[in-house]
Amino acid sequence: MGFTAAGISPTTVTTTQQMPLGFQLTVPNGDNGPQVWVYVFNDHAAFAVGNVITMDVSEASGDHNRYHAVKAPAMEEGTPAFSVLGVAQHAIAGGSYGFILKQGVGEVLAGAGTIPERSATGAGTICVDDAGDASGEAMGSATLVDGNIKYNCDIGFSLENDAVADGSLATCYINCQ
Repeated sequence: MGFTAAGISPTTVTTTQQMPLGFQLTVPNGDNGPQVWVYVFNDHAAFAVGNVITMDVSEASGDHNRYHAVKAPAMEEGTPAFSVLGVAQHAIAGGSYGFILKQGVGEVLAGAGTIPERSATGAGTICVDDAGDASGEAMGSATLVDGNIKYNCDIGFSLENDAVADGSLATCYINCQ
């Protein structure tokens, strides 16, 4: 696994800032190609493996830094892809700093909408789950009916041979802004 010049790895989590927010670290991932990790501050509740992470745009926080992050809220209209920073690949406690996976192969937590199997027709694309209790979870983009798709919401593509049910992890190719 790669390290920064300061010796910080993608799994480093601290309560003090170790590098600039938004710093990106690219590391090899064997035959799966590179992974791009982005350094964020967790503004709220703990991130778990597979949680989809977005910018904290809540007015209550007063933060306007793109890399102050929260678990993606469930939105019926679909969460805009440009607000998704990445997907947590390890736990990051609230009030802590750490890396999340911005691009590359990693694990994504399925929500009630499930994550579909991979498909040559594009049916395997994923977005933030739109169910009300699905904070930080993902589902298949095709689950959002045309009338509800307000934004380009795709953040990745399933690499699974079968659909992945609510509460389980799916291996996906993640591609966030």
